[in-house]
Amino acid sequence: MTNTKNTENNLTITEKIIDTAWKLFLEKGYDETTVDEIIEKSNTSKGSFYYHFSGKEEVLFCIAYYFDVDYKHWLKNLDPNLSSLEKLKKLDHFVMKNIEDSPYRPLLATLYGLQVKTKFRRHIINPDREYYKIITQIIKEGIENREIKSEYTYQELTEWFAIIERGLTYDWCLNQGRYSLVKYSQTAIDAFINIIKT
Repeated sequence: MTNTKNTENNLTITEKIIDTAWKLFLEKGYDETTVDEIIEKSNTSKGSFYYHFSGKEEVLFCIAYYFDVDYKHWLKNLDPNLSSLEKLKKLDHFVMKNIEDSPYRPLLATLYGLQVKTKFRRHIINPDREYYKIITQIIKEGIENREIKSEYTYQELTEWFAIIERGLTYDWCLNQGRYSLVKYSQTAIDAFINIIKT
């Protein structure tokens, strides 16, 4: 996202658009919110909106990066003395708890549904996200410390870990959150760790 500063309130134009859009999505629903409403309420212009976003679905997709801010903060506070496998377990717990408790939880089903059929960038699986960088960092460390089997590449293991979490989140959305995402994911990640550990 481009950091074009708005001097009135020190928010970037993209931040103003995103903040306004998400509030409207929660208040009115994604389908009922129009681009014109987002532009009007954010006090921006149509030109600014379409310079930064291809449409309102791309504004919704930015939720992925909202979660990444939390993951980055989590990593800074993580005990560096933990084993890599313990770090993976703690990461999974934090990610899933964060999703379950998110104020944007009502938008997640729409987010996943639109990511499947979009012709634009699929932000959830963007490898440049902090989410993927953190998983990769932990798994690389585990391979180097011989906690994780080196017969697998760190890229493969990162993708498998993400697939488990993504798949469970998608199923949880389909089931309208009727079960504990944290509990189900913990069982799945424990099984994954038993496969990859040395």
